[in-house]
Amino acid sequence: MFMSIKIGYLREVIYQTTETKITISADSTMKKIASLLLLATLLFSCSEAKKSKEEIQSFEHQNIPMTDKLKKATKSDYLKSIGVPKLAHKFVRSYYEQRGFKSRWSKDKSLTDEGKALKLALGNKIALSLPDNRFDFGKTDNFLQDEIWITAATSMVINDLENGIIDFKNKKLKKVACISPSAFEENVKFDANAEIKEQFIGFGPEDSTYQVLGKGLIDFVDLYPLDTTTFDVRSVKYDSTDAITKTRLALISKGYFPAEVKDTTGVLDSLKTFQLHNGLKPDGVIGKYTSKALNESTYRKVERIILAMDKIRSDREYPNKYIRINIPEYKLRLFINDSLKSDHNIVVGKYENQTPKLESKLRKIVVYPYWNVPYSISSKEILPALKYNNAYLAKHNYKIYKSGEEVDPLTVDWKSIRQNAFPYKVVQDPGRANSLGVIKFDFYNEHSVYFHDTPSKGLFGADVRAYSHGCMRTQHPVDLAKEILHRDSSRYAGNEMIPDSLDSILGRQTDFNFAIKLMDPIPIYVDYVTVAREKDRMIVHVDIYGRDEEYLKIMRQKS
Repeated sequence: MFMSIKIGYLREVIYQTTETKITISADSTMKKIASLLLLATLLFSCSEAKKSKEEIQSFEHQNIPMTDKLKKATKSDYLKSIGVPKLAHKFVRSYYEQRGFKSRWSKDKSLTDEGKALKLALGNKIALSLPDNRFDFGKTDNFLQDEIWITAATSMVINDLENGIIDFKNKKLKKVACISPSAFEENVKFDANAEIKEQFIGFGPEDSTYQVLGKGLIDFVDLYPLDTTTFDVRSVKYDSTDAITKTRLALISKGYFPAEVKDTTGVLDSLKTFQLHNGLKPDGVIGKYTSKALNESTYRKVERIILAMDKIRSDREYPNKYIRINIPEYKLRLFINDSLKSDHNIVVGKYENQTPKLESKLRKIVVYPYWNVPYSISSKEILPALKYNNAYLAKHNYKIYKSGEEVDPLTVDWKSIRQNAFPYKVVQDPGRANSLGVIKFDFYNEHSVYFHDTPSKGLFGADVRAYSHGCMRTQHPVDLAKEILHRDSSRYAGNEMIPDSLDSILGRQTDFNFAIKLMDPIPIYVDYVTVAREKDRMIVHVDIYGRDEEYLKIMRQKS
């Protein structure tokens, strides 16, 4: 009937146009007719689609057994009508088929307590450590639609928690998928009397750090508003009044300071709590890195927590013995048989001299090493010092060489040498004043970095320790070397190299550049994960190199 009315209307238009003898070109007339026909078709199609959806869902309120309803509800046309992604259609059908089309989350025409708790949890994917836009939980109208959607969504969430959402190797988002129906039936169990969100953590890796981060994320999201506001707080050294005023606004936005308190008396106390949560020294001082942490929105901070958890989900399989360094945490750890054997603070590269991510193997420990100064340091830092003081090399135990021959620095006109044409190799003699300290851990990598001792011990007490030229200065390196040697089957001159032997070499101070080769080389992993744990607390460290943003952009993509 609808189509016949429209066609009749078109005939009338054509007839009136002819009768009034309006001069219209044949092309113009045909275009108008075509447009009207297209409009009529679209209106007709929309009407049919709406009717079709009503027909598809008409059984929902029929007085038929639940098993019959689920047989109809698991067909693709129904699943499509309530917005279930096509990727989940086969899973939903197979899952309920194997259950004999018995409901899982509903009873007596309403959701069970477990179903209600699950629906609520799935509506907050961020607390489950997934991006909010990973997939859309459809708008449901009744318990049957809830039943289907809870099953589909739970399966997709668990697949992400088990396998991760980012392909870090290829730097792309993984596709949303479902776990198998049999795995869902066998492994997906919830206790409606316990916190459902926390139970989802158990579907991720059996990793203690992951568990702490998962619980920390839930607590953080529950306690603090997810503000998306960024700020422009500057260090107190520029303008103390402005810094405190803006810090107050930032802390209010992040939920650390009450908005109704107008004065700034308690701001610094609230700031100390904020600093503690961000891996900063809780001194109430608005410095460079405290400002950086305040300026970041809470929402982005939560994104970084999710990213850190996804890195653990996608992590490598570790061997029985390995060393892991986490740059933003400023930590080096030695693990043996899943047990932490040695834990050390480190100093990493400045922003201008960033410590790289890498994998290698520690093959030797060098006692009283020489330092072959990189060209970038000798030309940019040592040369300018020499132009003002030609005794600089002697003061710091440096020697210079050209074509393998040592050169007397007092014979060189340093002021005539340009930075981009520095012709000498600079070497620092071994000793306790050497920039590498008394011990170096050597391993091959294309960046020529390593970890080592340092005569500058004071920096290990800083909260943000990014001061080096790229290598990793290590606190208590001799203790680390002893632990490694104690676990190694290394031999020297036919005798076992034991920790006491290391003390003897260090005591003599004559065995320069003494290399102890390991019989059992230790894998080394230098990583970049900005959220970590400190005992049983989650710490969101400052993203000192800004490397997270590349992966956050991937994570924000629509699946």
